Amino acid sequence: MFLLASAVGFMGPFGTYLNEGLVERIIHWWQLLMGAYLLIRPTILFLLHLARSTELPARPVVFWGVVISSAPLAFIWRSVGQDEFRELDGYAGLLPFSLLCSLAVMGVSQWAQTADLRLRGRQVATSRPADPPPTDDQVDHAAPVQEPALRSRLSDSFTGPILALQSEDHYVRVHGETASELILIRLRDAIAEMDGVEGVQVHRSWWIARDAVASAEPSGRSWAITLRNGEVAPVARDSIDRLRATGLLDA
Repeated sequence: MFLLASAVGFMGPFGTYLNEGLVERIIHWWQLLMGAYLLIRPTILFLLHLARSTELPARPVVFWGVVISSAPLAFIWRSVGQDEFRELDGYAGLLPFSLLCSLAVMGVSQWAQTADLRLRGRQVATSRPADPPPTDDQVDHAAPVQEPALRSRLSDSFTGPILALQSEDHYVRVHGETASELILIRLRDAIAEMDGVEGVQVHRSWWIARDAVASAEPSGRSWAITLRNGEVAPVARDSIDRLRATGLLDA
């Protein structure tokens, strides 16, 4: 956000170039852009939570929510940034700029989250120690436990079995017994890396391990499955007959 404010301050739009020096312009624009960040960033988090709760696609919900949020942002800027925007034609003239800055905040936020997840995955992959070679007793008397390939994407703090996978836009939330982690992967690729674990996709955004089911009960015109960790996974209506045939809804 500071780099963005520096670029805008250097250009000095809306009549600010001749009114102030470079440092003053950067400071003023940084204050305004951080004001946008303080409004838009919590809005993005709320919209992501809303998308998960309503099972709506996250990307359109976040995009249109940010677009709508640019309107009150323009009103706030008009109230506190009159000197910076004196060349604009009132509130209507400020709307396109507030929309552009809101989308910039969304872009910076998405880039930061993606970069963080990728760096975390690299750190886990490089810091995870190699398994020691088995001893003769282990080879003779104990069969090795085969972990799914998806396990290598999780941090060392993720303990216990993987109970479920939940799609969140381009990410997948991996649910465990006591915690969950968000990784950058498509749901179908994450399911493919759960080889060796018996499970089923109960919804377009949910896959659950069969032994993770605590109970299943009707919910409106469909069903809901409660996992051992208390999470509730919805069942798609067109999957009810298929899941009944496997006995999963009789858990």
